Amino acid sequence: MLKELIISVRAFFLAHKFIIQHRLWRWMILPGIIYAFLFILGISYFSQTSSVFIEWIILKTGLKSWVDTIDSDIIGFFITMGSFWLWFTLMLFYFAMFKFIFLILFAPVFSYHHLRIAAIQQNVPFLFNWSEYIKLMIRAIKLSLTNMLWQIVYLIPIILFCTIPIIGWFTPIFTILMEGYYFGYAMMDYGLATENKSSIASASYVSNHKGLPIANGLMFYILHLIPVIGWVTAPFYALIAAHLNTQEIKDNA
Repeated sequence: MLKELIISVRAFFLAHKFIIQHRLWRWMILPGIIYAFLFILGISYFSQTSSVFIEWIILKTGLKSWVDTIDSDIIGFFITMGSFWLWFTLMLFYFAMFKFIFLILFAPVFSYHHLRIAAIQQNVPFLFNWSEYIKLMIRAIKLSLTNMLWQIVYLIPIILFCTIPIIGWFTPIFTILMEGYYFGYAMMDYGLATENKSSIASASYVSNHKGLPIANGLMFYILHLIPVIGWVTAPFYALIAAHLNTQEIKDNA
């Protein structure tokens, strides 16, 4: 898996060269700006609602009154740390939902761009085909809906587990890895679909090469640490990097 993680991270640098070489900036700027705007709105709203939700839980369960009564710095520390990690995990949960909504809404854009990227990579003229485009878009939407349901199933017990002192503080690590996996899976499926792999074969390929989607998703999130530029470029760098990953590692899945 380590080799696949390295390959997937390197693919982002190759994606940058690919974009520069083929002058793809003009195709990604407008959709990237729209995504960045939605990201800012979403993260602001999620941050506020998470804080309100945690405060409501502390008040309703009587934790605040209990901590004030016993006046213990140690217990207060654990409550504070637990609240922080619960807030962080909720933010990841919200961002997961935002991510899937974005993947569904942007499926028409990603499908078009991937067909163009595949044509460039294969060094053949890009000839738009409505039938191929619609088929790829529908497949992407179905995959995002399926993955969203599975991630909700996994995230709910993780959020509950997060409330356990000390042990629960490590749950965000598993959440981030799962987030990366499902996002990378969605990006990689575009390339696997254009190689005529069925949905089952695609799932098998991703499962056999878990390092590729995990690193793709993690790099996508890391780019969000770069204000504005990272938000605009992250989706399309992830899409191109995922395509380059499937081209580098071939198997019979």
